Amino acid sequence: PMQVLNRARIRLIHLTMGKTNWCDVAFKLALIISASLCGAALWHRTINMWSMKNLGDAFLVKEIGSRMIVLGTFFREKAEQNVNGKFAIVHFLGDGREVHDLYCHSTMPDGRPLTTRAMIQRIHQGKRAANDICAWAGHIAECEVSESTNGPFRISITRDSSDALIVTPEIPKEKKQHELAVCVAPMYIYTDWEIMLTGIETWLALGATKIIVPIQSASETTYKILQEYEKQGIEESHVNCLFYAKSFADMVVFTDIDDMLLPVHPEQVKPGGNIDVLRKIFDDHPQAGSLLFEHRDTQLRLPTESPSSLAAVAFDFLRDSKAKQNCQVWRMKTRVAVKAARVDSVNMHETGIHRFGYVQTRVPCRIGHFYHLRHSFQYVADSTPIELNNLATMLNNNWQSRLDSTFRSLLNETLNRSDTDSFRDFDRCMSAINEEHWTLHVSRCLTPHVCYSRLRRDMSCVASTTDYQFVRSGSGYLIGQDKQRFIPALTNCEAPVPVFTDGNHYFAP
Repeated sequence: PMQVLNRARIRLIHLTMGKTNWCDVAFKLALIISASLCGAALWHRTINMWSMKNLGDAFLVKEIGSRMIVLGTFFREKAEQNVNGKFAIVHFLGDGREVHDLYCHSTMPDGRPLTTRAMIQRIHQGKRAANDICAWAGHIAECEVSESTNGPFRISITRDSSDALIVTPEIPKEKKQHELAVCVAPMYIYTDWEIMLTGIETWLALGATKIIVPIQSASETTYKILQEYEKQGIEESHVNCLFYAKSFADMVVFTDIDDMLLPVHPEQVKPGGNIDVLRKIFDDHPQAGSLLFEHRDTQLRLPTESPSSLAAVAFDFLRDSKAKQNCQVWRMKTRVAVKAARVDSVNMHETGIHRFGYVQTRVPCRIGHFYHLRHSFQYVADSTPIELNNLATMLNNNWQSRLDSTFRSLLNETLNRSDTDSFRDFDRCMSAINEEHWTLHVSRCLTPHVCYSRLRRDMSCVASTTDYQFVRSGSGYLIGQDKQRFIPALTNCEAPVPVFTDGNHYFAP
């Protein structure tokens, strides 16, 4: 009997252990909840809510995302392709520290959507490749679009086409083919139209038949002169000069308005001479996609009094340019000439992306170099004598013909004086930035946009402005230009800051 009783007790214990004691569970849960509430109440009484938020901020991570500013869109020239299909080029400015994605959305002839991922290349390493002081750089994105696409298509950062930016490829209006075109650096607060005339007339005399001059802001006189030139093949505004010129130009030179390619012995200058020089160098170097020229500081003494009208303009002041820097064996600032079909990007002082195995070729100073006729070069160190009499005579003769054919409406109009005040103001800014570099602590990237002109000018100026729109795509943004136009400039001849006029999100880029 005792054994039976013991077995029954053991079985009862096992049955009891297999059941959940819900009273214990409820008690423990109540204890935990009560402790939490008491702890929260005590925390709330003793700790500010913003302190709690600050503690939580320690776990947050800032995700900026891509912010691409689209500068221009073009169709790839068929002559530059080695594969079938139709391709579009999207030129955009982006943060070089970010990884960018871009998708193109077009419609095929049967109505089906076509989405392709673009191949993106950074144009160059930027002005400060070893650090992120100048992190933003130009990029080229190339994607396939439908063969039937001849106008706008959409781009996005993700494959989702619902949040996409509409872009319209630019179709160049120029039908005439040009052997040599010149892309001039953008003009900021430009008021010295006398140097501008010297640069334009020199390039035209030596073979260029197309000159493209982007304007951010300039004196009204400068703008009027360029408008008259425009009728003869000089365009007053364009930011994508290389891709714009690909369809009509064989060779393209990138330069400042006061930098000109002249013979090594300038007394041998002749009409169309630059075409002969460039053609010979490219023939001697068949693998060259671009030529890297040095430039030499050249003495320049402008007239004491600025001409009051175009009829009074003459280029005799070039006869006073008697010296230039000699061809020492050392690296000087450079200028670029390219075969347009062989390259996809150009920085003002170097070439970026070459196509089909073409390369950048450095041209020795003794073969050819640019002459930098800068307003401040009254005297030149380490100089060699030169003679610009023949150039002055050539420009004077061409100018008289130009007055009769191009500038009749402005011939005797009183013009604002041509001055170099804006250059001097800019020089002071550049000097200040250079001084910062010696401290190894810099406050800004070295671009013209970071300089503020403190001068108030007694002349009317025009400026380029653009309305921008943005699209939030995924976690990033696409920013595109809407309407570009010329308006009166600010009182110091600067362009106003552009604004967003349209967007699809309550977050601004």
